[in-house]
This record gives sequence, C-alpha cells and structure tokens, in this order.
Amino acid sequence: MGGCMMTALQAVTAFAHEHDLRKSFNKLARKIFGFDFELLYKSGLWNERYHTHAFADNTQIVANVSVSALTVHINQQKTKAIQIGTVMTDPSYQNQGLATQLLQRVIQQYETDTDLIYLFSRPGVESIYEKLGFTAVQEKIFSIPVSSEPRPVPDYRKLKPAVNPQDMVVLLDRYGKRHPQSSILDVSDGQHILGFHTLYDQEIEIIELLEPAALLLYKKIGQTMHLYEVISPTRLVWRQIADYVAQPGVTEVIFHFTPTFADLEPLSHTHTERDTLFVNKPELLPADFLFPELSHA
Repeated sequence: MGGCMMTALQAVTAFAHEHDLRKSFNKLARKIFGFDFELLYKSGLWNERYHTHAFADNTQIVANVSVSALTVHINQQKTKAIQIGTVMTDPSYQNQGLATQLLQRVIQQYETDTDLIYLFSRPGVESIYEKLGFTAVQEKIFSIPVSSEPRPVPDYRKLKPAVNPQDMVVLLDRYGKRHPQSSILDVSDGQHILGFHTLYDQEIEIIELLEPAALLLYKKIGQTMHLYEVISPTRLVWRQIADYVAQPGVTEVIFHFTPTFADLEPLSHTHTERDTLFVNKPELLPADFLFPELSHA
C-alpha cells in the first residue's frame, strides 16, 4: 500500500509543448477527473496564464498543481490573483505528500507579488488547504422569480465555439474587451478558463444580442434559467437583457455570478451545492458574493 518510491521524481513546469509530458498529464487528468486538456491545448487556450507545476517520474506526470493568473475585481478595485486548480496525484504515488509539496512551492513562488490566492476544493480534502493557511469562505447564490406569462424574445444569433472556431474568436475577443458587470466581485483575464468551459460543456448556450451589444451564456433547465455570464463592453442594466433571459416558460433566473444590475434586487441564499472556496486572505473579500462559475479552473 505504500505506493511507488519518490526518489527519482523531478519537478517540472511549463511542459505544455513537451509531447510526452503533456500526454502523461492528460492521461492522469482522465484517470482523476474523467477528461483531459488536449482540446484546450489544440485550441491554443493552454496559454501563458495557465501554469502547470508537477512531479515527473521520467516522462510520467505523477502529481500536479496548476495555477491560473487572473484579475479579480473586488468592489471595483483590481486585485492580482492566482487560482489553484487541477490538483491531482496518481493513485500509485499517493500518501507521500506530493500535492502538498507542490502547493507549498506554488504558494512560496506567488505569494509575494500576488494579492489573493484561492481555490475550490472538492469534499473530503479540505484539511489539506486549512493546514496550508487557507480559510474556507461561504459563497452566496442569487436568484429572481419571473412571471411565466408569454413574452416575445428579441432576435439574437447563436454562437457555437466548440464547433465553429470563428465563434470562439468572437467569444474570446468580446470577453477580452468586456466591462465587469459586477461592482462587488468579478473576474477578468480568464480567457483560457472560459474557453475550457465552452469547449467541454456544450450544454452552455451562447447568444449574441443585437441590442444591446452583448453575449449571454446560459443553460435553460426546465423552468429555470441559469445565467452564467453577461459579456458587454459597457455596464448594462437588467431591463436591457431581461427579455432575452426570461424566455417562454421560465419562472426563475439563477445567477452563477454576483449580479449588481442597478435596476434589480435579487434574492440571496447560502450556496451549498458547489465546491468550497478557500482563500489565503478572506479579509479582502466582500460580504455577499459568488465567484463567477465560468471562472472556476
């Protein structure tokens, strides 16, 4: 049960373009998470903002911690941040503290010139992050009821970036020029993460509005509209997009970000249905917020 010896392990970073290491990284990701990152690499989105820190046994990646360099907007102030993700260890190499060592290296490397370090933890491994000095923070979820009376939906165009590369260009270009839509908490510089979600979760619908100039990313499930992202070069008010969101049959809108539309007062609930947020400096965060779900690495 002791696993493989770690005597010959090498620390490796930035191996996206090294075929054997990337292939092994993808194999481990499939084993641990059920998917790999090859589609992200081939689309050019495994970029300079996504850093891998790993241990390798020859050309086999046996443990990894990845870092996404992001800008988090807290109360309209830019905060330099890194989000930790893709924490994984090959089962044959577990119980040797490899992930903890990598996490310690990452924290040491980034903490001096980064304001905020954060991650989302799956149930069962929270104690690792607490021992490293992270604090669990409770997020909120926001929603509004919608009257179910039929109303016309204005014209729009559907984007399918997973099958149409030009649509991905449009999506990422608009995202890069977006105005933060939340004055409480928003995230930018996450093109690689947004691209990942739209490539790997094709249930996300993306529509391009004609007026106002905006993209909406959502899932309609039953009578509930799950709104994930509003991308626009200007700050919008709710009435500008309400008719696109409140489609026929919809009785509730759930926001998967922190909505601060000037003409909307959403309901706020404690969010218990997603991974736990851990941060190194909880005092930097506002009282009631939700990190945008499409910014989760």
